[in-house]
Amino acid sequence: MVIGLLTCEIFEDEMAHMLSHDPDIGKVTFVESGPATDSIASLHGLLGNRLKRIKDAAEFLPDSALSFEVLAAVLRVALHMDKTMLREGVAEQARILAEKSDVLVLGYGLCGNGLLDIEKQLVDLRCPIVLLQNKDGSTIDDCVCLVLGGTEKYLDQVRREAGTWFVTPGWLKHSDTLLLKELHCPDIATVKWIFKKAAYKRVLMVDTGIGDRETLSAETKKFADTFGFYVDETKGTLNILERTFEQAKSLLTKRERSGNVKVKEDKAEA
Repeated sequence: MVIGLLTCEIFEDEMAHMLSHDPDIGKVTFVESGPATDSIASLHGLLGNRLKRIKDAAEFLPDSALSFEVLAAVLRVALHMDKTMLREGVAEQARILAEKSDVLVLGYGLCGNGLLDIEKQLVDLRCPIVLLQNKDGSTIDDCVCLVLGGTEKYLDQVRREAGTWFVTPGWLKHSDTLLLKELHCPDIATVKWIFKKAAYKRVLMVDTGIGDRETLSAETKKFADTFGFYVDETKGTLNILERTFEQAKSLLTKRERSGNVKVKEDKAEA
């Protein structure tokens, strides 16, 4: 059975880690694109011949011998700066993946409400959608909430220090692009002015345990020194991501037992 996965470039390390450590997933097929390059590179060493690449989702052929496999596509970071572009891009790619999937994991939060009620826009997809959700069933707000473990964990940190700028491994990797775009600034000098006016004073490093901690700490300190922040840190988690995939697998298992999993028109791989 095929789990479609559509996600943002900022989650590439977390997704690669989770996919490579899930024993139920027999194969991961990535639709090649610029934003997917790092994810493919990370997974190549972890999955070996269980990783496949295709140029277009239309080329995908499911393997009927596998219990679960993933068909993944990655969209570029910072689409949320243009909410119309974000929504249209996610909806378009979701429809493409859904044609080849039995369930679709939408690896996005609300993204500044740019994807609010996106599931209603995609209600006519040929397969069900599973969203990244808090424990209460609400969709998570963004990438920070995902690795913190939910929106409430984010709010807890803001209550401790309202002037907090959150950094995750994914955010730091793309910080040059994200920082100027998020604040709509032409240069770092303007960013400094905005941070000062907004009374930011703390940078919170969210350590998910993935990757090189020394590099994460050094990049966080560099960021903090640039803007005169003090550094704090908290432990991150992949619980929401893992729970979402378990939900997708459970849904497929139940549908298979009831005979409701859609049969692909494509022939399975030999």
